[in-house]
Amino acid sequence: MYGFFNSSEIDEEYYNSTHTSAPSPILALIFTIICIIGVIGNASLLVYIFAKKLYQNFISSRFIGHLCFTNLIALLVLVPVIIHNVFTGVNLLQDSNMLCRIQVSITVTVWTVIAMMNLCIAGVHLLTFARIHYEQLFGLTPTKLCILSWIISWLLSLPSLTNGHVAIYGPAVRTCVFSHSDSGLKFLTYTMIFGVFIPALFSSIAYFRILQTLFHSPIVFQSLGLYKSRFLVYFFLLGPLYALPFYILTALDPSDPVRMSQDTLWTIGCTMFAFVPCIIAPLLYGASIFIIKEEDMALTARTHTKTGTGAYHHVAHQHNMQAQLI
Repeated sequence: MYGFFNSSEIDEEYYNSTHTSAPSPILALIFTIICIIGVIGNASLLVYIFAKKLYQNFISSRFIGHLCFTNLIALLVLVPVIIHNVFTGVNLLQDSNMLCRIQVSITVTVWTVIAMMNLCIAGVHLLTFARIHYEQLFGLTPTKLCILSWIISWLLSLPSLTNGHVAIYGPAVRTCVFSHSDSGLKFLTYTMIFGVFIPALFSSIAYFRILQTLFHSPIVFQSLGLYKSRFLVYFFLLGPLYALPFYILTALDPSDPVRMSQDTLWTIGCTMFAFVPCIIAPLLYGASIFIIKEEDMALTARTHTKTGTGAYHHVAHQHNMQAQLI
């Protein structure tokens, strides 16, 4: 294993690898427009949450706001590099193996934080329908959970910085990916287990529980205006599937024609498809703020002690709290 300061052979191997592909200016323009839409959506929802001070009265809004912030990092830091590579056909980081490894580290960190925030939001949605106290399900305040998600995600991505054999540029996907070395495959495996499968598994369990609750008493939830939230749940369940084609491509042998292809456009689409959750998240979670109404007194009063009684009654009157109606 080559460490952080002993990477001359790794750098030479990186410089000798393929860094050029067929340029696709039209596709890069489409990606740019989609990215701008995602940035506007996430920024708008984040501003709305802060402007309306929803974070003071709704637990889910804190996680949603943090998710929007994480999405903005992905759309403003990671996606522009990919767009440049698609537009020019040349790897922007071809002169720096370390920057390529940093890109992989940021990608793993951001995607894992997004997965953990989706899990936290799914947990809040579950307790909304099951009338479970926040502490019974989480045990930590939202702020601590958000900070902890970054620490865990960064530790998960750390091998990409300490081991040069982990990352390499993929000409087909137009970004730095996991290498096919033993270290790279091990890193890919435990990244998918801890950063994808485990959060997705618990999120799916939470949403299946919600669907079970909805379908058990549809008339009750129709009267509350919550039965239509099942359509949001269907989209939430699709979240982990967007990045699946990208992970499959990175798991292929580097000599595979699909992974080495420099002219196939669908492989580039798989890369951008992995960022779809960052783009549609403001729409889905923005809608959930209004459709999946959250229990206020049991959640906020026990985690945000500064909220006064008058503020609670104002919010309870303004929002038709689901827990008060069941």
